[in-house]
Order: sequence, then C-alpha cells, then structure tokens
Amino acid sequence: MKRTPARLALVLAASILALPAGPQTPPSPPAPPAAADAAFAAQKAAFLALPLATRKAAQDALVWLGLYNGENDGDFGKRTRDSIVAFQLSQKAIGDGVLSPGQLQALLAAGQKARVAAGFQTIADAKTGARIGAPTKLMAEKNGPKLDFASSAEPDLAALYARLGAETPTRKVAYKAMKPNAFFVVSGQDGAQKFYSRFEKNDAASPPIRGFTFLYPARAQNLDRVALAVANSFEAFPAGGGAAADAGASETPPSPPPVPATPPAPAATALVVAPGKALTALKPDDCQNPIVGGKPARFERTDAATGLAILAGDFDSKAEPLRLGALSPDLVVLSAWGERVAANAATLKSDAPPVAVASLEKSASGAPVFDRSGALADIIAPIADEPKRVAGVALATSHALIEPQAIGAFLGGGELTPAPSPPLSVGAIAEREKGSLLAVYCGR
Repeated sequence: MKRTPARLALVLAASILALPAGPQTPPSPPAPPAAADAAFAAQKAAFLALPLATRKAAQDALVWLGLYNGENDGDFGKRTRDSIVAFQLSQKAIGDGVLSPGQLQALLAAGQKARVAAGFQTIADAKTGARIGAPTKLMAEKNGPKLDFASSAEPDLAALYARLGAETPTRKVAYKAMKPNAFFVVSGQDGAQKFYSRFEKNDAASPPIRGFTFLYPARAQNLDRVALAVANSFEAFPAGGGAAADAGASETPPSPPPVPATPPAPAATALVVAPGKALTALKPDDCQNPIVGGKPARFERTDAATGLAILAGDFDSKAEPLRLGALSPDLVVLSAWGERVAANAATLKSDAPPVAVASLEKSASGAPVFDRSGALADIIAPIADEPKRVAGVALATSHALIEPQAIGAFLGGGELTPAPSPPLSVGAIAEREKGSLLAVYCGR
C-alpha cells in the first residue's frame, strides 16, 4: 500500500458512522409521547424547509461549536434537533428546536469564525486526487497531529480492514465498522496517540482504494470537534477525479462534462385560497405567461395599486381552509421554490405602513404572512432585488407588506380579523400550510 505523508495538524473523531466518542448534546426534557411526536414533526418540517446547502452548513457549524456529533448530510434527526436546542440555549434563547433567521445567521457566523481560527481549508493528495479539509493553522504546532493519505492498487478492502483493525499490546481499537466492498472505519489509541482511519473503494477508479489515517495526541480531547469536521469533509473519489484518477486510461483527454442547466427561479409565491384560485403579489406586465405546477395559469383579477393578483389554474388546496388573522409582532412567512416550502420567522417592524424583518429570497414576493395562530395576517409585497447573502444565506432585512385592509377588500371579505387559536411553532404552521403554497414561474 502506497502512502503519501503530509504533516498536518489534524484531530481525529467520529465520521459518517458517528463514533461514540465526541461531544454530546444535552438530552431534551421528557414530554408526553403524542406532544413530543408533534413537536419533533414541526421541528423537522422547519429544518427541511431550508435549502439543502443551508442545512448542511448549519450542521457543519454545530460540529465546529462542539454541539453535533454526526454527518452534515442535511437530514434531520434527534441529534440535529438536540444540537439546535443546545445552541439556542447557549444564546439564552428558548430552546424550541427551530432556528429563527437571526439564530441561523448567528450559528453560521460562529461556525465560520471557528473555521477561520483553525485555518480550515481543502487540500488534495497529488497522487490519488482524494481531498480533505485541513486546519492549516494547527498543522504548524509542535508535536501536533499528522495525516497520511494512503491508497492501494489491490482491490481487497476486507484484507486491509482486517490488518488495520488488528490490536497489539499498545494499539487498542475503540471502534470499527465496515460496509463490504464500499468503505470501512477504524479508530482507537496507540500509546499516547489516537488514530482514525477511513478507506473507501471504487472499482472504476485507479487506484481503487483510497483513504487516510489521522494521528493526534490522546490528551487533545478539546479538538475532537475539529476532527469530526475534517472527517466529514473527506472525498475519496471527488467529482472530476484527480491527478491519478484516470491513470492508465486513454491518453485522449475526456470531454468535459456538460454544465447542468440552472433551474429557473420562481417569480413569486402564491397561496391557494379556493379550488383553482391562488393569491399572490405579481403584476401581469412582469409575468405575462404565469406557470404553476408545470401548467399554464392566468391572471383572473389584479390590483395595480398593490400588486395583488388572483391566479386561476389547474390546482387545488391540500391544506386546511384559510383563516384570516391580524398583524402581530411575531410572524411566520412561507414561500415556495418548486416542491419545497421555506419557513421564516419574521418580526413586525412597523404597521403604518406595515414592514417586516425576515430572511427572504426574491421569490417570496406574494408570500403569505401568518400570525402564530396560523391565520393569514398579510402578504409580502413584490420584492425588487435579490437579497444580500452570507455563506449563501439571505440576510434578514426589511420587507414591505401590503396593507391588510387592501388584502381584505381584494378578497371580498373586508378587513382581516383575528380568529382565537393557541400559538403554533414555525414548523407546525409550515407543515399545515405547505399543501397550499405554490411557486409561480414566468414562461416565455
């Protein structure tokens, strides 16, 4: 087995398989089974409403803060929920398991600060093309951890697993697991050093087995969070290959892969208010051929002063009947992008004229604004510009709302009036209303 040493200051911890070692988040307080299930479903709905890249970035930030011990895959489970709660409590906020826009941005900023402090950046093995994230500022520390890239031209992954998983009088294996013919991980301690190895196999690549081993001082427990971030970043066979990915193949350079077409962005969000009728804020001149659900729609009625519009088309509501509410300091904005619904907490900044602060995409034009009882309180006015971003996430800023009286009059029901109801979480409102949210595209 060939080795390519690199003197790196790296720490070792659990990887995709979530090793037992590592920081643990405090358990959530017990709750009745039915209530706990409902709360978890709402928390999950709110998290999955975020873009996948944002979800992964949030989990990665939680790793850097030592609150999450798992893979940054963008999925939502108990460990992700408990980590979010732990972060909220660290911010002296209510630990409801749902990140507000401000909390999300604070989390991403804290994670980025930790990465910068460690000098975290991606490095590549020149021989195999494998890539991994490395905290370069820790690399220069005296007696710091080390990293070895490794590869094998022999395709026997099981034999390598047996060899690296064997114990000696000084080498003790704390954890090992293997998925046959795919990958394995082995971790433990050898004298005063901890180690972590991961190897993956791809029969179509050359060499077919690639991996790495981290060695770091056993006493450096406070760096386990960095190790997990490093392990989560490993790419044995990155897209596009590496310097040796195509060794032995034809000398004719392969054609570059086609650039995937960027999916069109929605022009607005619409809320189904009756079968075949959806309310939005979009002007016909800005979208002459609206498309909803892949099918043509048409402007049935518009209000030039506010931008309000009723779209008619082949769609139906899958949520509960619309309830009308009123503006309050604590609001929820739901916007649509394809089949996905984004849920954002919002704060009422002014009610004359109405303005709310929220982290919204431009496609949130016409998005419904709900009070915390889940009743419709307002509509986001047309958004003219793309938002400013940090780490790909839209910054919270002020967004104009349409006067509630104008919405009530446009719907033919007068003013919006509140209907008494117990408060709901952001996730619960998103889960209940997601069947009535539609992304509106503009055809040519």
